[in-house]
Amino acid sequence: MNASTPHPTGPARSEPRTADRILDVAEELFAERGFAGTAVRDIATRAGLNPASLYNHFENKQALYDAVVERGVRPIYAILDRILLDDGGPDRDAIAELMAHLSAAPGLARLIQHEALAGGEHALRLAGRWLEPMYARASAALAKSPALGQWEPHELPLLLMTYHHLIFGHFAMAGALGELLGVDLLSPDAVERQTRFVEKLSERLLGADADARRGDSA
Repeated sequence: MNASTPHPTGPARSEPRTADRILDVAEELFAERGFAGTAVRDIATRAGLNPASLYNHFENKQALYDAVVERGVRPIYAILDRILLDDGGPDRDAIAELMAHLSAAPGLARLIQHEALAGGEHALRLAGRWLEPMYARASAALAKSPALGQWEPHELPLLLMTYHHLIFGHFAMAGALGELLGVDLLSPDAVERQTRFVEKLSERLLGADADARRGDSA
């Protein structure tokens, strides 16, 4: 497994290799404190290393941050490339895979939210290097939908943002909203319910258009 490999979803390994352990810890701290608020020495300490050992694996803090984001985002690219089926309907398996991926790495959504709220040069770098390709793939998937005609052109970016908040927001806001609702939103049951909801909503928004659905039910 290399630095860009997503979190494993199979049987747990007894001891992750050092680079993976560093990435796990860095993801947690970047999600909690953002890029500017996270020191390399804090990552090293939490990972049980000294800073010199950490630099044997990652050149600097920026390289480590990029590796964390790449590990989390790159698998999403592949999922988005097949998020709609050939007939334009939503691929339930792809949606479930996306939710499972984010469930295995909930820090990724919080990391993205943290930098978006902080703004500045680093947020622009994150958006340009990682989020723009994600949105481009989502836009390409949306363009295949037979329901596209139901939306005005100016509404399509809003639809994409709605999906971002619906999916990423569930994990980014899990702590605060979970306290409010008295529910562990990161529990398997809660993620499963959210997955079914996203699938149902996707079928209504991105499946066959309203006229086709009425024809099928006639």
